[in-house]
Amino acid sequence: MKASTQAFVLRRVRWSESSLILTMYSLDLGRMSAIAKGALRPKSAFFGALELFSRSEISVSRKSGRELDTLTDASALDHAGNLRTEPLAFAHACLFAEWIMAIITGTEASHPTFHLLATVLERLSEGPPYWPVLCSGVERLLRLAGVGIEVDRCTKCGEDAGRSNRWDPLSGGVVCDVCSSTGRTVPGGFLEFIRKSRQMPIKQVRSLKLWKGGYRQSFEIMREFAEMHTDSRLKFKSLAVVEDIEND
Repeated sequence: MKASTQAFVLRRVRWSESSLILTMYSLDLGRMSAIAKGALRPKSAFFGALELFSRSEISVSRKSGRELDTLTDASALDHAGNLRTEPLAFAHACLFAEWIMAIITGTEASHPTFHLLATVLERLSEGPPYWPVLCSGVERLLRLAGVGIEVDRCTKCGEDAGRSNRWDPLSGGVVCDVCSSTGRTVPGGFLEFIRKSRQMPIKQVRSLKLWKGGYRQSFEIMREFAEMHTDSRLKFKSLAVVEDIEND
């Protein structure tokens, strides 16, 4: 069976001297893996269309029972040049791509997830600050994956949690004062960031200010939350790259 769709390249692995194994997220086929035979040859028909974070129109050949598709055609729609010329923007994009690959494990298509990925990459390419865009993107991704963070109603009793910053990640988020014996505290600024960011497009979240180190701490709170709800250890290689660049 042959299929065509738009897709973003999230990961490239060299398979041979001339071929690549690609992990992509596509508009109509969801998360997918494909081999691009001959992609590394100087005169390859894929030249320029399979760079990380490029958005391309692709065609694949699919066979029942095989997890790996064969890429037959690719034409770049957006080369994501700004991302690849700014190291810190590129590192944040890699970090968000790792989140996508960790949280989205099935192959079901999700147009909202595809458009979220497109939006996050576009906003990162526009320049700093990057952390608000990344954290807002991660929070929205968790909701799309069915593991959204509850910040308004107590996850124990279902009542309005008010201004409580008691937290129980296993039960799904915030806990009211009455049920607070089962939770610990998280910074109130983290909960407020989620509330406010949900009410605005990602392009506007840069205006949201947190305490020093607040976005980094928020990132870790969401990582712990995701680990509990996906029953997996989330190790992000790109996080160390981000921190090295920021501390340089």
